[in-house]
Amino acid sequence: MNLFQATTQAGSYYDNVVAFIDGTARPICRPKQCQELYYSGYKKMHVLKYQSVLFPNGIIGRLDGPFQGRRHDSAVLNLSGLINELSKEFVKQDGSCYTLYGDTGYANQKFIKVGFKNYKKLTERQKQFNADMAALRVCVEYGFGKILQYFSYSDFKKTQKILLQPVKQMYYVATVLTNCLVCLRGTQVCDYFHCFRPSVEEYLTI
Repeated sequence: MNLFQATTQAGSYYDNVVAFIDGTARPICRPKQCQELYYSGYKKMHVLKYQSVLFPNGIIGRLDGPFQGRRHDSAVLNLSGLINELSKEFVKQDGSCYTLYGDTGYANQKFIKVGFKNYKKLTERQKQFNADMAALRVCVEYGFGKILQYFSYSDFKKTQKILLQPVKQMYYVATVLTNCLVCLRGTQVCDYFHCFRPSVEEYLTI
């Protein structure tokens, strides 16, 4: 099954969602300088934030970051320049477009769709919509977690010293190698969406 059919067949209410977007916070050792820029009040620790786009075949197709830990997901999206690229690559010839699906940390817009917000005021139908779409996102979380499963050092803050180590390069290399392992071994994501994964050769030459 191709990427454009996988999410719809799996139960997505949107017929044009082709991938999922999410932000992830990776803990770092407390820096000696500009500590407040990297401190996340939500996580209660110093972190770097990355933004990932994961496709139904289990491949992380885009990775942006790192960004300062205090940044909100919507701010990270603006800084990444992703929307500008989607406006060029995700528009079909008939004027319609493909979209990404994200959590409610993002704003609902042309190229990114999210669930209904303000949970206390939602109708039962809207709550069911959120629950069904969240089920798809739970599966995708496995894909983001693969990096930590295979390269656990990236989640161990004592080894993540931003002023002393190439933290960004280490995380990017871990992501590429994780994608290669997905190509070789598969993952719960591509099994869930019944989506064919590329070969290592295809992935590395894209």
